[in-house]
Order: sequence, then C-alpha cells, then structure tokens
Amino acid sequence: MDPRQARTRSALRAAIYELAAAQPIADVSVAQVARAAGITRDTFYRHATTPEHLLADFLGEEIDALMAPIATLPATSGTELSVFDEPERALLRHVARHAQIYLNSMAPRLTGPVRDTLVDRVEAGLLTHLERHPEIAPPAQPGIDPERHRRILVAYAGGGTVSAIEEWLRSGDLADVDAAARTIIAASPDWWLGRSRS
Repeated sequence: MDPRQARTRSALRAAIYELAAAQPIADVSVAQVARAAGITRDTFYRHATTPEHLLADFLGEEIDALMAPIATLPATSGTELSVFDEPERALLRHVARHAQIYLNSMAPRLTGPVRDTLVDRVEAGLLTHLERHPEIAPPAQPGIDPERHRRILVAYAGGGTVSAIEEWLRSGDLADVDAAARTIIAASPDWWLGRSRS
C-alpha cells in the first residue's frame, strides 16, 4: 500500500470509529465520514460502499489479527483449559475495547455487515482448526458428505459464538471478559474444546 493510501485508510479508520462510537452506525452518513476523514465522497467510495461496510472492514482487520493464532492451535491443550481459551478471550477483549461501537451497531442484533464480519472470521478460524484436526469432529451422519458436515459444525459454533457475544453486549456489563469467555466455552460441545482429561 502506498503512503498516500495508507494515510487515507488511517484517516478513514479514525473517522468511522469516532462516528460509530458517538451514534448508531445506521445514522452515520458517507458525508460525515468523508468530512471527518478530510477526504472527498469519491475517495470514500473507493474504499467502501457504505459506512457500515467500512466499519465492518476495519473491525474485520483487527479480528483477523486476533484469529491468526487459531491456525496453529493443537488438537488438545495438555491442560484442563480449552485450546480456545485465549482466542475467545482475545475476541471478547476486542469487543469490550470497542463496546460503544458494537452497541451502536445493534438494533437489536448487530447490523448485517458487522455481524457478518464477526461470523465469517470466527467460522474461518474454526474451519481452519477442524481441517488441521479432522479427528476431533464427531462422525458425519448418513446422507451428509464430509465437507458439508464440517461446514455445518463450523456454522453452528460460529453463529452461536456471535449470538452469545450479542447477548453479552446487551447485558451492558462487559467488565469480566474471563467470565464471559468461560460461559461461551462452557456452552460449546466437548469435542471442540481440546481439553486434556486427567
């Protein structure tokens, strides 16, 4: 990325985060973002189609960095903790850090682009883990091919995780990330978790 484009991206990130923290994302206009970022509307449209999509794009970049370690997780933790303990906490810390942005993206669920970004990123991490460790999954049911089986398992876990995050956001009490992470992990089937039993 050339320096000018990097500066524009940085200005857009700061602008959309500030605006989305101050008001519902559905009320943020392209003109507001362009003005706050010091760019033209045409420049905005070279980066996103709507303020919601721009916000989702920047949040997605952060989540990608958080989810990257999932690609190297072992099948089992070697402890009583889940292999997903730290990735789950990292994701929830991200949500808590941007709590007002996420809250302003809810009506009553997260807006489409923001929700899709969370679901897509969580599912991508889980799919990578399952592809690396296919032995952890329960056997496919008759009539379901192995690829569809994996995708159903991932979709259920990813969608459930994001729905749990939405409920956590609605609670208004985001102080205890560890408790929220433990609760989400407790709702997950044992075969996903990779705990070592003594």
